[in-house]
Amino acid sequence: MAMNIKNIVKVMNFHALVRVDAAKRRAMKYMQLSDELYGMLDQIMNNRNLALDKSIMRPDPKKPPLTIYIGSDYGFCANYNSLVNACLQADPGEKIVIGKKLRVPREGLVLRFVKDDFEENLPRLEQLIDRAITERENSSINIVYHRYINSTTSELEQRQIYPIDVPAGSRDSYRDDFLVEGDLSEILKGVVLTYVIYQVELSNISGYASENVMRQNTTQESLKKIEEREEEDLMEERRIRRSEEFKKVIENYTKKKSGSLGA
Repeated sequence: MAMNIKNIVKVMNFHALVRVDAAKRRAMKYMQLSDELYGMLDQIMNNRNLALDKSIMRPDPKKPPLTIYIGSDYGFCANYNSLVNACLQADPGEKIVIGKKLRVPREGLVLRFVKDDFEENLPRLEQLIDRAITERENSSINIVYHRYINSTTSELEQRQIYPIDVPAGSRDSYRDDFLVEGDLSEILKGVVLTYVIYQVELSNISGYASENVMRQNTTQESLKKIEEREEEDLMEERRIRRSEEFKKVIENYTKKKSGSLGA
């Protein structure tokens, strides 16, 4: 029975490692796309030759914030979900909850689905984010998730992804002129929406990698404890065997002693 449990934990540990590697490779692609979009926003917003209504980047501060919480669908990943749940329950604003293991908030729930259905629910998520930006329904869009750092570490991150903080550069850095066809404000809205969506997808992938980092750490620790228990059981078996052998030696010696005295 103990060997079966050990084999199961070994399989879980292996799968967690594979998932971390796959999520890391996928995250790198989204990071590159996100960086390119950010560069485009920077050039559009800060170029002095472009006449642009910057007010489209300003949400209504009187509206409630919208926060996206990303947890997991499965357990065996330490305090992954409890940390996200603590932020979720303390939030008075509007909330989108992703993950079966996250608790339903007391108020302000806008959308909830399991993490395995992320791709299926992405269009609904895009619609909500689009409304929050274009119709100014929320003062900000934030995200709470576990950020992947490396193959052994992750950390809880709470980050604002809208409005986007595009730092103003020096005048000399944005002198290039552009030939623009169409409504530049609408183009900017589209770029902003795409950037925010990519940030959500990137956070989801990073959270998936972090979840499996924690699961790999947990299974690794479990394997260590199983092996320690096996070592203790083996030592106990050896102690019992030596005790029985010693007992037999004593009994044989006693019998021989008794026999020699009787003679």
